[in-house]
Amino acid sequence: MNKFGKDNIPRDDQAIDPDNVLDVEALALRTGITGDQAQALVDRIGNDRAALEQAARELKQQESEKP
Repeated sequence: MNKFGKDNIPRDDQAIDPDNVLDVEALALRTGITGDQAQALVDRIGNDRAALEQAARELKQQESEKP
């Protein structure tokens, strides 16, 4: 099995390394939020990839709904 995702970033499908800037930036790029927002989510939620991606998508949606 390929350990890289389609964006050529190494994958551990269950966790994001909160100390790895590339992991945090990859989360931001995949979900359309800023790097700072992604880091804030990691600081608040932890390193669970699924929970982080869900929270990031919800954040992005909330931002798009603002007037």
